[in-house]
Amino acid sequence: MKALLILLFGASSLLAQNAPRVTATTLDESEVRITYGELKRLVSATLPKDTLSVAKPKPPLQAALLSSLYRLDVKSGTIVAELQVESFDDEWHLIPIAGSSSGAITAEPTDARIVVSDEHLCLATDKPGPQNIKLTFPIAAEGQGTILALAASPVAALEIPELPESKVVRLQNGSTTRIIAKPATVALPAAGGEITLTLEDASKSAQTPIAGITDDAIISTATYTTQVVRDGSVLTEGAIIVRHDEPVKLVLQLPETAKLLQCHVNGEPVRPMPGDANRIEIPLDDPTADGAESEVKLSFTATLAALQAAEGELDLALPQTPFFAKQIDWSVQLPAAYDLSFSGNVDPITDNTSTPGLHLRKSLCRDQQPQARITYRKRTTN
Repeated sequence: MKALLILLFGASSLLAQNAPRVTATTLDESEVRITYGELKRLVSATLPKDTLSVAKPKPPLQAALLSSLYRLDVKSGTIVAELQVESFDDEWHLIPIAGSSSGAITAEPTDARIVVSDEHLCLATDKPGPQNIKLTFPIAAEGQGTILALAASPVAALEIPELPESKVVRLQNGSTTRIIAKPATVALPAAGGEITLTLEDASKSAQTPIAGITDDAIISTATYTTQVVRDGSVLTEGAIIVRHDEPVKLVLQLPETAKLLQCHVNGEPVRPMPGDANRIEIPLDDPTADGAESEVKLSFTATLAALQAAEGELDLALPQTPFFAKQIDWSVQLPAAYDLSFSGNVDPITDNTSTPGLHLRKSLCRDQQPQARITYRKRTTN
């Protein structure tokens, strides 16, 4: 028995001497086998808490004008616009708050950064959250229209807290006219655009024809001259005489490729309100007397293909308007080296042969666009 114990002790000592030592190197080469669930829990436990949350989606827009309240104060001769805007992040934004065709005389708060951009008065801000802005506009003298250019706003209203005795306010938006004879709050178009406010005698408004029974305005005459040069450049100049009793907007649909160059009303430059598909609106103020006329002068350009050396065709058109037009005269001029003929929805003027070119006319029309296809041929010399 003693010999057996000595033998076992010796074997144990020998095994202990031959066993590999545990070091960092041997641990790196070791394998650990665990289930996927245990691995997932271990990885999740090591991640920061905020990386596990889902990122918040960005808002569909970064800033907006939320509401517009225009308050008419007849006593002070002003219109005060109370505007609420909101920026949804801390980046810089230009938030349109009103059209630039109407200049404000004061702005609050005084440190508000009000700038002009893309024909709008805009608030420049990098401050997140809602902000309140107050703009003050002057109103025109009694009987004259005050034009306000509104920015798009889902909540838009005009408040008239009081009116002088025997006075009314005429609110015109496009072809729609509303007479306000007592204190009221009325909705304004959410899409924005121009409105005209006119303070006038109640007796005059009572004599106004019912909307839809008679036309707001009639075009007595319109005269256009179109010049086309060899490289295809086109210039059209026109003079339109409009007869109207109340403030109206002359709506013109310019030809598809035309670009407005200038516009004047009674000798004063104006900036028409642009619309969709090359549509413009030209405001005409209240005339000095019923049945008076306003003269609108405008010019626009276009570019066609260059003229051919021998012969060719080109299509020309004039502005279209929903107003009834008694007579539209149109002179078309090309280089003198060409003989001209035409086809279209206009008629030739045979009593005017003293000036070169084609002389055309369209009479008694409404909402029709004068059009002509011009055929030109190089004049031959014998």
